[in-house]
Amino acid sequence: MNNFFAVIAIIGGVLGALIAWRVIPLEKWLNPAEVEDWHGRYGKIFKIAGPIVAVIGLLLLIF
Repeated sequence: MNNFFAVIAIIGGVLGALIAWRVIPLEKWLNPAEVEDWHGRYGKIFKIAGPIVAVIGLLLLIF
């Protein structure tokens, strides 16, 4: 069960960071105004928290 949560944390952290850094575009699902609003509200948080969550997931997977 711990491995499952570790993999979810890795995937979620990587996807969140990639969306925050605009590598994965949100324009397919949201209109441009909503995308800019999302990046304005949550972009900074996901740029920091995404890699941290992914590293924690890796640590959980290793140990």
